[in-house]
Amino acid sequence: MVYFVTERYLKLYGMITSNVDASDFTPLIQFAAKAFVKKQIGSYFFDDLLAKYNAQTLSPAEIELVDIMKFAIAWRATAEAVLSLSYQLKNKGIQRQRDDQSDAAEMNEITFMYDNYIQKALYFELELKQFLLDNKNDYPVYLDKLNKDSQIKNDQYNAKGDNFNEGTGMIII
Repeated sequence: MVYFVTERYLKLYGMITSNVDASDFTPLIQFAAKAFVKKQIGSYFFDDLLAKYNAQTLSPAEIELVDIMKFAIAWRATAEAVLSLSYQLKNKGIQRQRDDQSDAAEMNEITFMYDNYIQKALYFELELKQFLLDNKNDYPVYLDKLNKDSQIKNDQYNAKGDNFNEGTGMIII
């Protein structure tokens, strides 16, 4: 099952370079989709869109929404890839990636890039939120009572407003 974003999409839009092995980052796509976008739009709506996306039966309105979701998922997956591509769990424990042609980044550089990518993901997550709030009537499955775990839907009735402030990323090793 494709979780809205493909290897080609990540490489086409320059989020990950073409020389990165897809097996090193494709699991992060599913994680980003489930851990962040699904939580925002709700499980029921997410599962409905995912099934339609993979069956290629999305409506024009759903295609517009999925295009926003793709950027949010892609930037989240890219942020997660920063650490997992720099350090990998091997049979000898955590290994820092190196090769003869380049030097691995220092932890402060890795953290900087992670924060940079998270900011891009947050931008598209906020765009997704505003788009859904503005166009909710176009998505009856989103409004359905079965879609009760949508953070966006629940925040609409929450006096605190949105909960998208993640602060500065820190990676502790």
